[in-house]
Amino acid sequence: MALRRQFGWVIAAAVLSISAVQAADSTKRPSPPPKICIGTDCVSSPQTSSTGSLKFHPGIYPYFNYAGGVNTSRFGNGSDGKDQQLINSLKSGDNVEGIAIAIYWRTIDNGTSGPNYDWSLIDAYLAAVKRVGKRLWVRVHDGQITANASVASGRKVVPDWLINKYGIQNVEADYIPKPRGVVAKRYNPVVTQAYINLLQAMAARYDSDPSFEGVTMFEETAFGIETGGTSVTVDTPGADYSETGMFQQLYALMAAMRDPNKGFKTSNVQMAGNYLFRGSDSAAKWTDVFNHVAQYKMMLGGPDSWIESWTYPQAVGADPVTSGPGTTATNTQYRRALAADEVMRGWWSGSSNWRGKVLFGPDVEATDFGGYITRNLNPIPTLADIWAVRGKLDRAHYFFFDINYAPTGNYGGAAQQWATGQYPWVKSAGPTNTTNPYQ
Repeated sequence: MALRRQFGWVIAAAVLSISAVQAADSTKRPSPPPKICIGTDCVSSPQTSSTGSLKFHPGIYPYFNYAGGVNTSRFGNGSDGKDQQLINSLKSGDNVEGIAIAIYWRTIDNGTSGPNYDWSLIDAYLAAVKRVGKRLWVRVHDGQITANASVASGRKVVPDWLINKYGIQNVEADYIPKPRGVVAKRYNPVVTQAYINLLQAMAARYDSDPSFEGVTMFEETAFGIETGGTSVTVDTPGADYSETGMFQQLYALMAAMRDPNKGFKTSNVQMAGNYLFRGSDSAAKWTDVFNHVAQYKMMLGGPDSWIESWTYPQAVGADPVTSGPGTTATNTQYRRALAADEVMRGWWSGSSNWRGKVLFGPDVEATDFGGYITRNLNPIPTLADIWAVRGKLDRAHYFFFDINYAPTGNYGGAAQQWATGQYPWVKSAGPTNTTNPYQ
């Protein structure tokens, strides 16, 4: 969620107890080592691979339960679930290219002594979209940002078998400031390998299905790990945090998604980027990440979308070169800068313009059109306001947004709801960027 950037990252020295990796130069990210062992458990890092012809059906993909993840009750039995009812109401030629779902890792893998994959929920959504001639996009979640959630309180986001085998403090970490959520330890190679195994099993099941358009590896790159403590305990699980380990395991995951034997060969893979982990943002580091995205023919994008008056540092279309956040903004209405987008546009010193060179698919969270980020704006932004930046300025191929069923809390009114605002806008929005950068 966009709230995560409002807390300052404090870079702390980390003692690595699980992932035995070495500190790297701040401007050069290492490739993953061929093998990493924790006691007798060893994992191999996938090697670079190439991809063949990828699916390319750009357009608008509304998200079901963007933050909380889908479940059986939301989908419903027969046709009684509201998600299934909405899918059934979609029409041919309505400009909805497909539907996206968010689903938790634990929802798919419910094993207690080892992995046990349950594909029934994904199967149900896939079958439903096929009946109305649409496609499916799946995003897997390995973290949860919510009040009073912490490792010490027992909040789980990884499968039970990982917790039972290694201890919850060794496979999950807390977000700062505690307690506001937990996340899988992506810098731990054993955790990442378990995640890779899940996603490669997904590839084996769905990659050849023409209605399965793509997968997003996780919700975001922002990773506000709480690193306090001198040893890993349930109260200080992030004491072993390593930026080097984060980069190594991110690149291992990306390589695995395009593994020529086990990875996705035809479906798209998205890296949901907004900010790098614990204040790691820089033009050099983001450029290295983008180079890997291009290498594996993946898609950029992710949460946190801004309206025109928030675009940094000038009005839409100005494309000036600056030295990054903190410099003098000529747009007096400027409020925030999104690190990944600044580099993608070539607006940071040392970066170049990536627009049109890789697939791009931004997300629009409910908080972007009437939540805690925009609740004091009048009028509250609409999808049309956000599209002026993400679609026109940033040239999105895929455009995702959180379906807003009805007014709740601060989440807008009729202009921000599915039936009265979102769906009518989608029907009139026209095409997204249809130029394929990989052909």
